Amino acid sequence: MSTLVVLGYPSEAEAKSAYQKILDLDKDLIVSLQSVAVVARRADGKYDVVTPGSKVGTSAVWGLFWGVLFGLLFFVPIIGAALGAGIGALTGLIVKRGVDNDFQDRVRNLLSNDDSAAVFMVVDEMTTDKFVQAIKPFGGDVLQTSLSFKDEEELKHALFKE
Repeated sequence: MSTLVVLGYPSEAEAKSAYQKILDLDKDLIVSLQSVAVVARRADGKYDVVTPGSKVGTSAVWGLFWGVLFGLLFFVPIIGAALGAGIGALTGLIVKRGVDNDFQDRVRNLLSNDDSAAVFMVVDEMTTDKFVQAIKPFGGDVLQTSLSFKDEEELKHALFKE
């Protein structure tokens, strides 16, 4: 089972610092990441993916997953009308698999201030006590939702087909 974890920070700089630490924790096998991204809110209210340094999970499937998820969370138009039906079905699948309205509202609240940012991670496994100890100095608010193995495979299959 994978878990979607979101760590919210009051500034982009803090989120980037936490992101770098999370990459180190992945290398040290304290957390097993499938994918990770940083999203920042700008002064104009728009959101940017500002993942610094090396990227984890850069395949087309993960790119589409993040695109659909961020579009759903932040009302970002996705790729145009040509993919409308497929993206709509995919969005429905993501919502059905644990990214419900409550979770969406909580993520939007984390990023309600200008320059706020969040680290989004899809985690396979983690040594929770070591992860928490290592990330504690960065502070932040934690949100998470679980995806069962079956749900994750259905999402990946749906993404790959799109």
